[in-house]
Amino acid sequence: MKQPLDVVGLFPEISAIVDEQLRDGVVAIWEELWAESPFESIDDVPTSPEIPASHVRHCHAVLALALAAADVFERFHGVTVNRDVLIAAGLLQDVSKLVEYEPNGASAGYTDAGRRYPHGFLGAHAALTHGLPPEVCEIILTHSPTAARFPTSLEGKILYYADQLDVIAIFGDRWYKMLLVTK
Repeated sequence: MKQPLDVVGLFPEISAIVDEQLRDGVVAIWEELWAESPFESIDDVPTSPEIPASHVRHCHAVLALALAAADVFERFHGVTVNRDVLIAAGLLQDVSKLVEYEPNGASAGYTDAGRRYPHGFLGAHAALTHGLPPEVCEIILTHSPTAARFPTSLEGKILYYADQLDVIAIFGDRWYKMLLVTK
């Protein structure tokens, strides 16, 4: 039988979420999706089937980058960043990978749910089900370049770029510029 996940031990950043209901919701979502995950060890969950780097390390790096950006925005521009939203969304943006991926020999593949639903959908659905704020749910749903649209909030944009920067660090640059010609 798979061991329960010590979410707070795994992600001590959770303690920085001031709103107790939001903090408890983040923990509950991780526990729920972990219980449904086909992985036996959290250490075996990759960043993606194409990127074998640790999912947990990626989560930590994205959140650290996002919080550093928030610090810079506040220090140099006086911009207020909602840290509860940023931390909760940062910890949940990729939680659906627990049920989107499955072990496949030495690597990972996509589960049926991972093939059927866009990345982030199941995490956003879980967040809605647990009563998390719409701002957090929207960020989870739009944090990926494969999402149907770009995040609208500052916190969502910070996480979007932090996520992409970390992917560059662990996998390489996949971005390119397109020249748009208008008539």
